[in-house]
Amino acid sequence: MTSDAVWNDAFSRATVVCQANGLQLIDPLVAKVADRPDCYWVLDIASSVSDRLGMGEAADEETGQIMLHLMVRKASGINTPTALSHVKAMSTAFRASRINTQPQGWPAGLFYRGQSNVPPNLDDTGNWYALTLMVDYTYQDALEQQP
Repeated sequence: MTSDAVWNDAFSRATVVCQANGLQLIDPLVAKVADRPDCYWVLDIASSVSDRLGMGEAADEETGQIMLHLMVRKASGINTPTALSHVKAMSTAFRASRINTQPQGWPAGLFYRGQSNVPPNLDDTGNWYALTLMVDYTYQDALEQQP
C-alpha cells in the first residue's frame, strides 16, 4: 500500500519542477481528458509492498516505485533535447534532499534510491509519446497502535 506521505512528497517535488518549466502535473485520479497541453507530466505509483521490519516490530517498511510520465503530443514541435531536459529536471528533484516547498526535506523515513527511465517508442500508435522516469523508494513508518 502506498503511504500518503510518499505520494504527497513525490507530488510536491514534481509540482516544483513543473512550475519551473511551465508544465502541468496531472493526478491520474482527477485528470481531465479534454484540452490537454502538448506536453505535461502524469504521476502515479507503479507498485508498493509493505511489511513489518521484523517480528514484533512497531515499524513498517514500504518499498515501491514512483512513475512519472512526460506526455508529448506527436507532431507538436517539442523536440528530443527539450523533452530530455524536462526528464533531467524531474530526476534531479528526486536526488535533492531539500526543495523550495519543503524546507525540512522529505518525510522522516523516506529514501529515494535508484532511478531508471524508458524512452518513447516511436512506433506506438496514438497521438502521444511517453517518456517515463521511475524512481525507487523505501519508506519506514511507525505502525498505528491498536487499543
